[in-house]
Amino acid sequence: MKKKSVWLINQYLCTPELNGDDHRHSFLAEEWIKRGYDVTLITSSFSHVPYRENKIKGLFDLRENHIRTLLIKGNKYSDSQGFSRIVSWLVFCFLLFFIPTKKIPKPDIIIVSSNSLLPILNVVYFFKKKFREAKFLLEIRDIWPLTLIEVGNFSTKNIFIRGLSWVEKLGYKKADIIVSLLEHADKHIAQILKENSFQYEWISNGYKLQDNSYYKEIPISIANKIPKNKFVVGYAGSLGRANAMEYIIESFKHLDSNKFALCLLGIGDEMKALKEQAKGFDNIIFLGKVKKSEVLSFLKKCDLLYLGVRNLNLYKFGISMNKTFDYLYAQKPVLLSVPVKDSIVKIAECGVEVMPEKPKVLGKEIIRFEQMNISQRLEMGEKGKIYLLDHFTYQKLAEKYIKIFNEL
Repeated sequence: MKKKSVWLINQYLCTPELNGDDHRHSFLAEEWIKRGYDVTLITSSFSHVPYRENKIKGLFDLRENHIRTLLIKGNKYSDSQGFSRIVSWLVFCFLLFFIPTKKIPKPDIIIVSSNSLLPILNVVYFFKKKFREAKFLLEIRDIWPLTLIEVGNFSTKNIFIRGLSWVEKLGYKKADIIVSLLEHADKHIAQILKENSFQYEWISNGYKLQDNSYYKEIPISIANKIPKNKFVVGYAGSLGRANAMEYIIESFKHLDSNKFALCLLGIGDEMKALKEQAKGFDNIIFLGKVKKSEVLSFLKKCDLLYLGVRNLNLYKFGISMNKTFDYLYAQKPVLLSVPVKDSIVKIAECGVEVMPEKPKVLGKEIIRFEQMNISQRLEMGEKGKIYLLDHFTYQKLAEKYIKIFNEL
C-alpha cells in the first residue's frame, strides 16, 4: 500500500537539523512518519522566531534527514515588525511557486500553517491545480490579520491588512478542513465567512516528551541569580508586546522585596523597556536566554509560574502558548492572566485565572500562593502534569491529525 504523502508549509518551522529548537511541526512530523506517512517540511532558510539562519547555495536546498526538509532561500531581517519581514513573506511566497516538485513525493495532503498566510495563494492557484487529488488543510496558529490589528495597532483600512484579510477569507473558503490551535477560532471563521458549513477541528499546542538525558541544568551563573530564600515567581518565554510583562513587573513594585522575587527567563523586543521599568527593584531579575533543554531546570526552581496576555478581543478565541505546557510539565502551580474562561489551567485545577492588566490583583494572588501550604502547591502542580500527559502530548495530538488525514 502506497504511503500517504504530506507536505507541510510553514515559513518559520524548526527542526534540530536546522540548528534551532524543536518545533510543533517537527514533533508532529516525527509521529506521522512513525505511523507510516511520508512527510516533507517546506520552510525558509531564515526564521526570526524561533531564531535560526541556515545558509544555502542557490534558491532551494533539499535535505534528506530523518524528516525530509526543503529550504527556500529567505532574506534575513532584525526588526520583526518592519518592512523587511513583509518582504520575506513575499519572497517565500514567490519562490514557493518554483520549488523542485519532481524531487519530492507528490502530495496527497498539503498543510499550510500560518503565519504567513501568503502560501494559501500557492496552494489555491497552483498546487491544487497541479496535484488535483491533493487535499488542502489550513492550520491557523495565530489569527491573522486580527493579531496585527489588535496587538500591532494596524488600521483595518491599511492596504496590507486588507490584502491579508482577502487571503485569509480565501483560505477559509478553499480549505478542505481548517485546524486551529485556538479552541474557539471557529467563531472567528464563521464571522469572516458569514456561514458555518466549513469543516473545523481544534488541535492545541502540546508537549514533546523527552528522555531524561535531554534535560540539562541551567548554567551556574544563571542559577546563582535566582534567590534561595524568597518566594520566586518565574516566567520563561519571549519578552514581547503580546506577553504584557509590564503588569507583572508593576505588581512586584508593591510586594515586599525581602520576601518575593520575579525571575524572567527570555529575551524579546520589549526587554529594554521592561528593564527600564524595573530599574531600582532588585527583586525583579532578568536572566537572559538559555537552551530549550535547560528551561525545565529553571521552572523547577520557582515556586509559582506566571503567564499573561493583553486584554484584547482577540483572545476570546483561545490561547495556546507553548510555555503553558512547559509549565504544566514542571509540576508547578500557574498564575494565568488572560481574558478567557475555562482555560487549561482552570480545567486541570493547577492554578488560577485572573483578568489581564490588573497589577494589584496579580499581587494579591502572589501573596495568597505564598501563604498556601506547600502541599497545596505541590498538589496543583501534580494535577497539571497529569492533565498534560492525558491530553496534550504530541503523540496524542498527532493521532488527531491522522484521524483527519484518514477522513479527507
